[in-house]
Amino acid sequence: MTPRRWIIVIAAFILMIVMSAGILRSALHFWHQWRLASLLNGPPPSDEVLTTDDSLTALNKRARQAKRSHDYQRAVDLYTQGLEESSYGADARRALLRQRAFAYEDLKQYDRAEADYNASLQIEPLDPSFYAKRGFYLIRRGRYDDALADFRKGGELVPSDGTFPFGEGEVYAELGQHEKSAELYSEAIRRNSQVWRYYRERGSAYNRLGKFKEAKADYDKALALALGYSIPIPREAADSNLGRGYASLRLGHYQDAIADFDAVLRVVPRSSTALAWRGTAYQSLGKSNEAVADFKAALAIDPKNANAMDGLKSLGVPAP
Repeated sequence: MTPRRWIIVIAAFILMIVMSAGILRSALHFWHQWRLASLLNGPPPSDEVLTTDDSLTALNKRARQAKRSHDYQRAVDLYTQGLEESSYGADARRALLRQRAFAYEDLKQYDRAEADYNASLQIEPLDPSFYAKRGFYLIRRGRYDDALADFRKGGELVPSDGTFPFGEGEVYAELGQHEKSAELYSEAIRRNSQVWRYYRERGSAYNRLGKFKEAKADYDKALALALGYSIPIPREAADSNLGRGYASLRLGHYQDAIADFDAVLRVVPRSSTALAWRGTAYQSLGKSNEAVADFKAALAIDPKNANAMDGLKSLGVPAP
């Protein structure tokens, strides 16, 4: 065989390897999306009260049914009934107090909710995780200094638990201090490297800091870990897809961004943000018709969506 033919054969072989790698990456991406969709669309756990349920299980199921029906006072009454039962141990009593606190929050009875968190920390033996639980409640109430104090107290008691630096990171994220929040999320990951929410929130911090490559890597890890969870968590996974899609969009990986925004819209069909960003990705690929359709759909949901309005303007299309 002549040297020229050898060169042609070798070049063809290299081309086949490159193409095969690209096909494999695409196949893995779609398999990942399919697996995630299968996980997220599984049947929800049943709260039907069975004759075989013990009294505490039956009470919790009835309370969850009441909360799903937005009968929060009924839920409070049931949890109160449970707390009056003297045979329940410390763990059960703390759990009942926390669930009653959630119901009080739904009723906007915040003083009573906080009283239940306080009471849970008075039960012996002390469960330090309730410093984190109260800390997250305090974040929801906008009491950031108090929340930080709880996370730091819990972290002193259990220095190996990533929940506490994660909680601190959430406080700094609320305050817009994303460099600090990213540092604390990294510390949480150092302590517990298999918690997918830590990666998701650090990815969000990186997106806000313009570190899109790092953000995408964190969302990849978050979604991979989410596949190992047995409880369906569709909305939270959609948040990860949204963040990863934005990172891909900013990195110029438009088809990957579209795939992630598609995943979001399967779970949250009325996400104007996903529609507007998908429209931007389509526009970047020169698919003007698809872009216009997405921008208009986004504005139909949120008439003030600035990305959608700017997108239509750049295409010379008047806003609806």
